Amino acid sequence: MRISEAIVKLLEINDVKYIFGLPASTFAGINDALNDSDIEYIITKNEAGASYSASKYADLSKKIGVCLIAGGVGVGNSINGINDAKRNKVPMLILCGDVKRAFQGKGALQELDNAKMVSSITKYAKNILNEEDAIYEIEKAIKIATTPPCGPVLISIPFDVQLEEFNGTLKTEKTIFSTIEGDVHALDEAIIEINKAKHGVILAGKGSRGLGEEIKSLSTKLKWPIISTPNAKGVINSDFHYYIGNYGFCSTDGAVEYIEKEEIDCLLILGSSLGQTATRDYNNSLVKNKKVIRIDWDKQEFNKVFTEDISVYYDLKKALPIIQGNVKEKEDEFNKPIANKPYEKNHTGLSLRLLFERLPEALPKDTRIIGDMGDFFNYIFKYMPIINGIDYLTSINYACMGTGIAGVMGAYLADTNRPCAVVSGDGSFYMNGSELFTAKEYNMPIIYFIINNSMLGLVRNGSKVFMGRLCKGKIEFERSNIASIAEAIGVEAVTINSVDEIDNIKHLFINRTSPLVVEVVTDGTEIFIDADRIKKIN
Repeated sequence: MRISEAIVKLLEINDVKYIFGLPASTFAGINDALNDSDIEYIITKNEAGASYSASKYADLSKKIGVCLIAGGVGVGNSINGINDAKRNKVPMLILCGDVKRAFQGKGALQELDNAKMVSSITKYAKNILNEEDAIYEIEKAIKIATTPPCGPVLISIPFDVQLEEFNGTLKTEKTIFSTIEGDVHALDEAIIEINKAKHGVILAGKGSRGLGEEIKSLSTKLKWPIISTPNAKGVINSDFHYYIGNYGFCSTDGAVEYIEKEEIDCLLILGSSLGQTATRDYNNSLVKNKKVIRIDWDKQEFNKVFTEDISVYYDLKKALPIIQGNVKEKEDEFNKPIANKPYEKNHTGLSLRLLFERLPEALPKDTRIIGDMGDFFNYIFKYMPIINGIDYLTSINYACMGTGIAGVMGAYLADTNRPCAVVSGDGSFYMNGSELFTAKEYNMPIIYFIINNSMLGLVRNGSKVFMGRLCKGKIEFERSNIASIAEAIGVEAVTINSVDEIDNIKHLFINRTSPLVVEVVTDGTEIFIDADRIKKIN
């Protein structure tokens, strides 16, 4: 058995069902070995699409995501997806081919030091030089990737190493996701302080994904309202009595007012890195005059942004039932504030606010929506309700364009029984929309909502507000017919020019077997820029 065949078997042992990548001669051995495997190789149009997809797949499936790409240019094209995985702390294995060992150091075609190139954005990166190290290093990398806090790892394997005979023994058991030894004393301290507090707030971060019911149960017992960071939008349904909305970038009006005006003596932070987007540009009004308790699986996050009173190093999934069973039920009732001020039309063209307020009702129940980057996310964070089992996943901390439109394939494959949609702007479509071809070729029934305002909206509107004039360059451009582009490659597409038209196409969202593009045409005159960012500039 060749080392390439042993690598594929190792992936099978670890329940890898999909690999995302783009074939290249430097990993021809591994590529050939996949012919004898049930692992499906999703060949994307760019390595960026592969890394975004592997990251989203890992995030939502709770399994390791795998990329198979060429060294050098392939790794270079994957940089943003790798960093996306690092910022989101999801387990991803990047296997890249490398030039023959005899060619290394001579400026061979596409030769680069792959491990060095990604050392700052991976948990572990290794260039294999000896054939006896290959399987050991991949096993080691998988273990590191799946040990909290999870993250991406890279193993670079020269072409000739892949073709060498494997003389070792493969482990027959898969790598189990590691757990952490929680700080029991700190958790006990936290419970004591929660019981002392009269009025508290729960901040749900991205690390609380999948724990919505547990958080709601705790909120109900404590009668403490919940706010969620932009990366945690989707964790709590909007109609839950104690949920008051998004906090951070594009906060709901009710959430900001509650944090700033109510007498709150305790803030319980669940799985948030408290980044810029979660704290309204590091605004200390979130923590001011409050006992701050923070629970996270990453010690490096503690006290990085604000000083905490109690930092609890614990797996949130294990911590929540312990807290629930040991806190006292509170008596104070909670009056839920109105989420946002009423809509006022101060623009022409289609309203993105009204569109996203209605979109969840138009989509099939339990649809998973993936958000890309663009000015439209302002409206989603602030206004879009989470109802009917809708889930929403975005990647705002690193905020790279294409993470949604290219990564949605991984989200779909994480659960093919669940309807899947993505919201993207025309800018991200032009940058990474070629992956629409991939979705078509693999019959992925993803619904693509492309907001076409014929401009780079965040750049245009932000520069006008921040600097008083538009930035130089062609940030407004001639409108293209995105629906026609989709149709030209054989993808069904429709165009809507008003919010009411969403009701006329709802039937197209049901029981799909192939992609659908919904081009949403607007003129960009509905301008909403996050107010906190403006204050910081001015």
